Amino acid sequence: MTAELEKSQPNNGQRPDLLDLIESACANAKSSFPRNGQIDYGSVLRGWISQLEANVLPHTTAGAVSVDGGRLTAHDVEHVRRVRAVCSDLVHQAATALEPYELVFLLYAVYIHDLGNSLGRDGHERRANDVLDAAQLPMTMDQVENRQARDIARAHGGRAAGSKDTIGQLPVQQTIWNFTVRTRLIAAILRLADELADDPARADRVAMRAGTLPREAEVYHHYAAALHSQVAVAAQRTIELHFEIYDETLFTRPLGKGPGETQFLDEIFERTLKTYREARYCSRHLRPLLDFDRVRVTISIFDRDNELAQPISYTIGEHGYGDEVRTIYDLSPELANFEGSRLTAERLAVLLRPADAANSREPT
Repeated sequence: MTAELEKSQPNNGQRPDLLDLIESACANAKSSFPRNGQIDYGSVLRGWISQLEANVLPHTTAGAVSVDGGRLTAHDVEHVRRVRAVCSDLVHQAATALEPYELVFLLYAVYIHDLGNSLGRDGHERRANDVLDAAQLPMTMDQVENRQARDIARAHGGRAAGSKDTIGQLPVQQTIWNFTVRTRLIAAILRLADELADDPARADRVAMRAGTLPREAEVYHHYAAALHSQVAVAAQRTIELHFEIYDETLFTRPLGKGPGETQFLDEIFERTLKTYREARYCSRHLRPLLDFDRVRVTISIFDRDNELAQPISYTIGEHGYGDEVRTIYDLSPELANFEGSRLTAERLAVLLRPADAANSREPT
C-alpha cells in the first residue's frame, strides 16, 4: 500500500474495512487509481453495494431454493458481509500489502461471488452477470474492470477448463489502465475468506428446532450452527475452528445429507479437512504475504445440563515424509490416537453414552 495512504489511516488499533480503505485512498491518495483518481471508486462502490444489499442479496437464498429445492444455508447479506470482514482481516494480516486499486477488485468480487445462486446452485459462480442484468444493477466500472472482477469472483469455486484449480487458470497479474493487479492473489484472498465465512447465522435455527428442515439439508445447517468461530492467525500460520454442540444425540444418530445420510462427526472431519486443503491451495497463491499450513480444531460437546460431556481437539497438518494417502488420520495424530485408539463416529457415540454404559466404552 502506498506510503501516502498509510499515513492517512487512523492509528487506533482498528482493522479497517475494505471500503473504508478504498474511500480513504480516493480522498488522500488519488494517484493510487487510474486517471489520477478522477473516478471516485469509493462512492461508486458504496452506492452499488447499498442497492445490492437492499434489493438483490436478500433474495439469493430463496432463489436457489426455488430452483433446487431443499433448504440451502444462507447466502444472503449477512454471509456476504462476513466474507467482506474476513477479506478485510486477511488484508490487514498481510501487512496492508495490497494496493488500493487492487482492493477495488477484491470488494467487487466479494459482492458478486454468490449472486448466481439466485438462479440455482449449479454453475452459480458463472452467473453473476445474469442476476445483475435481471436486477438492472450492472457492475458500474468499465468493461475491462468488470471482466477482471468477474473472473476473480468465478475462481472461488466450481471448475475452470474442467479443472478445480480455478485460481491457477487466472493470470498471475494483469495490467489494467497502467496499474498492476495481482489477479491470483486477490482471488486466493476471496476464496479463503469464503471458506472461513461459515457461521451460525447461516443456519435456519427455527426449522432446526421445529424439526421442519428437509432431511437432505440436516447436516449442513447443524454444521453451520455449531461452528461459532473461524479465525485466521497469520503469525502462527494457523486457522482455528471452534465448535460447540448442545445436543449429544447429533453424534448418536445419522443426519440427512443430500440423498443419503452421514454421521455428524464424519461431516466435521470432512469439512475441517476441506478447510485445510483450501488453506493450503490458497496459500500457494498468497505467498509470501500469507501462508497457512495447519488447521486447529476444538469441539466442545455439552450434555442436557450444559456441562461439558466430551472435549475433542486436533490439528490437521503435514506429518512424515508426505507421500502417503492423506486421510484426516494421516494428518492429525490426535484423532489417530484419541485416548488410546482412533476416534470414529461410532466410538464417539459410545463415549457419549450415560455413565451406566461406561464399561462398554470401547471402540466398535
